[in-house]
Amino acid sequence: MAADILCLGEPLVEFVREPDGRWRMGYGGDTSNAAIAAARQGASVGYLGALGADLFGDGVVAHWAEEGVDSATVRRDPDAPTGLNFVEPDPAARRFTYVRKGSAASRYGPGDLDHAAIGAARVLHLSGITLAVSPTLRAAGLAAMKTAREAGGAVSLDTNLRLALWGEEEARETLLGAARGADVLVTSIDDSEALFGMSDADGIADLWAGAGPGAVIVTMGERGCRIMAEGERRTIPPAPASPVDSTGAGDSFSGAFHAWRLETGDPFEAARRAAIVAAGTVSGYGATAPIPRREAVLAAL
Repeated sequence: MAADILCLGEPLVEFVREPDGRWRMGYGGDTSNAAIAAARQGASVGYLGALGADLFGDGVVAHWAEEGVDSATVRRDPDAPTGLNFVEPDPAARRFTYVRKGSAASRYGPGDLDHAAIGAARVLHLSGITLAVSPTLRAAGLAAMKTAREAGGAVSLDTNLRLALWGEEEARETLLGAARGADVLVTSIDDSEALFGMSDADGIADLWAGAGPGAVIVTMGERGCRIMAEGERRTIPPAPASPVDSTGAGDSFSGAFHAWRLETGDPFEAARRAAIVAAGTVSGYGATAPIPRREAVLAAL
């Protein structure tokens, strides 16, 4: 069965350093985190990308199966490894060490896309990391956006800036160009300060909306988020949280937002519920383990 939400990018095996100094293995990658968050809200979700034909890749596929994320459109590359990510958490920030050079996902290109699956999806979600990992993955992302728009689906872009992957000018030009093909854009105050020197949420929303997206969400950390959609602007306050690790908070927000928007038809209510998901995510360790499920979100309303 075709997935309602398709996420495109680089899945990673994640090692998180815990307070006692030990490393705990899990699974990450921003769009994979978003896919799992959406699935935990009850959405039909699939993934586009590549994994190595290795034990780490097997683990990612098994994890997706447990979470209800369809991996039928994921290519297994026998000649390249699955990427790894080492995370040192902090309540306000985190440090990443990536082992991803020559990864299977970095070799994924336009010829690997399943255009039928993209055309059948209601939402295609990708990120700045999708566009930064490699030239071939970037080309695949842009081609997938074109297919989704032509088929009448919605395209979602999370800027998720990582300047370790590309230069500031290249990131700014690429993301603004990609935003022209997006219907929903999610960004953060931090990303926009780095790219444009801007910290005013409404000004940031105006800038991105000028590129094309009809809905723009600016996440503001402990101040919640500012959403511009359907001719309105609203601030969604943060949900209660006990932050220990910010890894994956924005990813889980994006995935949950699309799941709830498809269900409720209301972007502002979807953002309110996504804020609950993000708050739960920062209250535990790892990118996906603490993501709240649908029942917990409904109970928190």
